[in-house]
Amino acid sequence: MLNLEARHWPLERRYKYISAFKELANELLLLFVLRIFSLALDSISGVAGLAFFITGFYGLCLFSRFLIILLKFHAPIAVVSKFDLSVLRPAYVIVGFLSVLSQISDLPSLLASPVAMVGGDNFSFNDVLLLLLGSYFLATGTALPAWGLTWLAANLFQLSKPAIRATELIIRYLIVAIGLISILVIVGVNYTFLAAIGGGLSVGLGFGLKEVFSNFISGLWLLIEGAVRPGDVLLLETGTGEDPCEVLELGMRATTLWRDRDNVELVVPNQLFFTQQMVTYSGVRDRYRRGQVLIGAAYRHPPEQVIAILEAVAATVPRVLAKPAPKGLLLRYNDSAITYAIRYWIEDPMNGISVASAVGIAVWNAFSREGIEIPYPQRVLHMDAAIPNARTQI
Repeated sequence: MLNLEARHWPLERRYKYISAFKELANELLLLFVLRIFSLALDSISGVAGLAFFITGFYGLCLFSRFLIILLKFHAPIAVVSKFDLSVLRPAYVIVGFLSVLSQISDLPSLLASPVAMVGGDNFSFNDVLLLLLGSYFLATGTALPAWGLTWLAANLFQLSKPAIRATELIIRYLIVAIGLISILVIVGVNYTFLAAIGGGLSVGLGFGLKEVFSNFISGLWLLIEGAVRPGDVLLLETGTGEDPCEVLELGMRATTLWRDRDNVELVVPNQLFFTQQMVTYSGVRDRYRRGQVLIGAAYRHPPEQVIAILEAVAATVPRVLAKPAPKGLLLRYNDSAITYAIRYWIEDPMNGISVASAVGIAVWNAFSREGIEIPYPQRVLHMDAAIPNARTQI
């Protein structure tokens, strides 16, 4: 009703934080009202424990909103949003549920009660909760700490972009590994059991998981080397034809490519970049790519005339660069026609097929205007007059 978020606040144009925090004005007012109500209830009845609990928990949640807004000014928004949705909000739900449970029951006794036995070791509800929730938060909540440590390392050691990406992923995996080991030690898992798990993983890597491990090492090497980077346009020599793809994301197991012609994402195992030839159209110099259209013309047309038409037509097609200029070539003499090529340059390699189609249509229209024949396959048959009834035999 007060419409605080839409009002003009003093100094909000000068200080960006004031403008950002203005969206929490209603929540701050509500927290103030809840606090006043709790104090009034306590002074009147002397029983306001639940009211103080609700007010304190709401204030804690509101503090998290301030924290998220501050983080968005300094960290990538995607990383902060994922941390907020996957870590912070679930954590508050769990804390709130356990806090409410503690108001109506003996929570420490409940958490200490045994619920499972593995290998002669008893595990309490607290141990199981720590194992499950700890594993979840390690899997989903390492992006923000890894980004912070990577930012610090990048400023200290002046890392390149590929090295920054590799460092961030390595830190994430190290945090997960150290966290899991710490959780297992805290809950009291037997070291012999851990050794058995390690031996099983070693056997698995040697047999069933060798491809996964190979892709992991290949992805790490690609990140450090920088041979493949997000935004690159490349073509894998897999026999699929001229379908350049753009690199969207380089992961530790696979690389995600985007193919323009059908708007699909391809997930390519990282080891493929080491076992097959790779062509990239966006190297360190530029993203220019040479295109080519083949055309056949009849023998009766002078090659100089055909080449001149090809070069003039290609220069008029949009998205064909003027420098380097299109170049027409006579490639070979075939049975029915002379094969020519018009070669040209384009700026965006993702437009290769569409530009080739436009050049082909323009060449066809130009040949029709100039009377240049595109012949069908022809065969010349000679009959020997010395053979009697040759025509009848044929």
